[in-house]
Amino acid sequence: MAVATPAARPIAGNLLRRHSDLGMSFALGGLVGLLIFTLPMQAALSTAVVGAFVLVMLVDTRVALLGLLLVRASVDVFATVPVLNAGGGINPNALMSLLVIALGIAHIAMNRIDIRRIPLVTPFALFVGMTFLTLAITPSLIDGLEDWLRILSALLIYIMVVDLMRTERERRWLLRVIVLAAVIPLTVGLYQFVNDSGDHSTAGFNRILATFVHPSPYAFFLVQIFPLVLLLFLHGQIRLSRVALGVMIPVMLFSIYATQTRGAWIGVLVMVAVLMWYRMRWALILIPLFLAAAYVGAPSVRARISEATSGTCESVTYCDSSVLWRTKQWEQAVRIPSPPELVTAGAGLRAVVVTAGEYTHNEYLRLLAETGLIGLTLTLVMYASLFNITRRGYAEADTPFKRDLMLAFLMVFLSRAVMAGADNLLVITVLEWYFWAFAAVIVVESGAYDRFAHIQDDRRALRGARTKAAGVVVEPA
Repeated sequence: MAVATPAARPIAGNLLRRHSDLGMSFALGGLVGLLIFTLPMQAALSTAVVGAFVLVMLVDTRVALLGLLLVRASVDVFATVPVLNAGGGINPNALMSLLVIALGIAHIAMNRIDIRRIPLVTPFALFVGMTFLTLAITPSLIDGLEDWLRILSALLIYIMVVDLMRTERERRWLLRVIVLAAVIPLTVGLYQFVNDSGDHSTAGFNRILATFVHPSPYAFFLVQIFPLVLLLFLHGQIRLSRVALGVMIPVMLFSIYATQTRGAWIGVLVMVAVLMWYRMRWALILIPLFLAAAYVGAPSVRARISEATSGTCESVTYCDSSVLWRTKQWEQAVRIPSPPELVTAGAGLRAVVVTAGEYTHNEYLRLLAETGLIGLTLTLVMYASLFNITRRGYAEADTPFKRDLMLAFLMVFLSRAVMAGADNLLVITVLEWYFWAFAAVIVVESGAYDRFAHIQDDRRALRGARTKAAGVVVEPA
């Protein structure tokens, strides 16, 4: 099969392809310097960071994108620290989302990328457009806009990775960067465990949260990264890197346990089951034995399971049992939209958390309540297409690395699908960024991008030929 032409023509060397870009760099540098000396300390620091990022972006967009992915997991803890007093306060995480959006829009516009040639973009873009329109009815415009920017930033990261990481070497570097992003959180998490400085809001537990605002997002992040660590460990060619990855594997598993996040434990079990299903199905019988051993041998596991399944509801909104608590959230969420909203575009982004005070702990019901049947359908179509792309990529893989890459993503995909049924995942920006960056690699490596781009090009050529034929006027002899 012929290889599809990239969505944008390769840029020679770097993005400094016009003298005006160099002039813009000096102009932005001067403006940043002026702002640093005139703004308060936090705003000045933010301006310096933004200015440095813009300069890097002008030199090489790939480096800017990889830089954002490298540090995003390490700064999640600053979600509650405002650096600019705009709206409800702009924190470093919101600032990074804005940088991604600016970077993505600039890249698409400057290189005139036809995003319709990229698989999954159509349902994704339709979802972005539909949710933007629902901002008119959302109970909180600021909160709804923040959620919409999260969705838009995930789409733009997906598009940029597909378009920018054109060679297998560049895509492997992207995977390495995603794994490296876990190093600082892992280090901080271990420190919290040793010093008993984690989250103690759950009585009797020191739940590590590393550089995140809560233990659960940290646990889901590790679950999402873990298959990539296994992949690079198995296919690593440098001894030192394999040793480092070999150390990371048990540290990550221990850290997932130490977060005391039941949903993440279930995610690990799903990943193990997927791995065994594709590689050694006979070993699936070991999973019940492992569960029994964990329940009997680990008191904290027994305590967390007991906490989830026992107890009663003390009020309309609070239950001792985690299962009953979630059930009440689900019942409340589906009552928020009116029947017409439920079957159309929903009650608007953030409607659930603004109205009920809590997320649903079920992404499917949250999407139904906030984006209606239309939004939920678009999301399911998009994820179903991604799942089929990955399965086909696994079946048609021509190298062991590609086959294991597809399997690693299947592990991530199916674990997320299960965890999303009882937890909040899609609303966590850091998880969405890494997931869609990984998904972009899968779309290219599986050959789906080449196939889809050829189909779009053939359709465009056919429409052009029909238009040209319709415009030919045959004169009588």
